[in-house]
Amino acid sequence: MRSLILAAVLAVAPLGAALAADPIEVVSEAPSGGVEVKIAKMKFQTPEVKVKAGETVTWTNTEALPHNVHFKPGAGLEKDVEGPMLRANQTFTVKFNTAGTYNYICTPHPFMTGKVVVE
Repeated sequence: MRSLILAAVLAVAPLGAALAADPIEVVSEAPSGGVEVKIAKMKFQTPEVKVKAGETVTWTNTEALPHNVHFKPGAGLEKDVEGPMLRANQTFTVKFNTAGTYNYICTPHPFMTGKVVVE
């Protein structure tokens, strides 16, 4: 009986962990196969991208002027997720765990906007 209960708990534990994951999370290294968005000419070159839950998006600043990626709360996101100021050729990667639409801006240049649609 104990082994049956233990097996049931172990079977449900990964599900609980998945449900507890943040809708988006910053990852330190971009995995291969993710979507890439270039930052150039004072805009996000692909202002809207679509990914599946569990996939990543990496932003690369290709110009000398620093930029960042800043997600504000809303649409299932409870807190700000603000990336660092990226200098030329630096990157910032986010993993999207939950379906939804995530709008973002460049904090010092709020006219620079983008959106990630997670299916």
